[in-house]
Amino acid sequence: MKVKNLRWGPSGPRSLPKGHNSWLSYWTTNYGRTVTVCKNKDCDNPSSVGGHVLPPDGKRSNNWYIVPLCDECNSEQNRHEFEVEPRHLVIISSQLS
Repeated sequence: MKVKNLRWGPSGPRSLPKGHNSWLSYWTTNYGRTVTVCKNKDCDNPSSVGGHVLPPDGKRSNNWYIVPLCDECNSEQNRHEFEVEPRHLVIISSQLS
């Protein structure tokens, strides 16, 4: 599935849910596994953050996703669409806003 980065500050567009010190921690808890590699299909760098992404159709919705990314793929300079496996996306519910 093609996605693109949301443009927000280091903590993302929404406050972290209680019990989590990072969005990567949130992803790990909700996905049920730990992660070591960036989930961009064209990258094999170590994952370092839970990146906020959405489908690249340009539409905003109340549901965005967290996916493990490396610093390079999560960078402000990365404005390109990229491929991730849909199974690696963890939804951020509008209830977290």
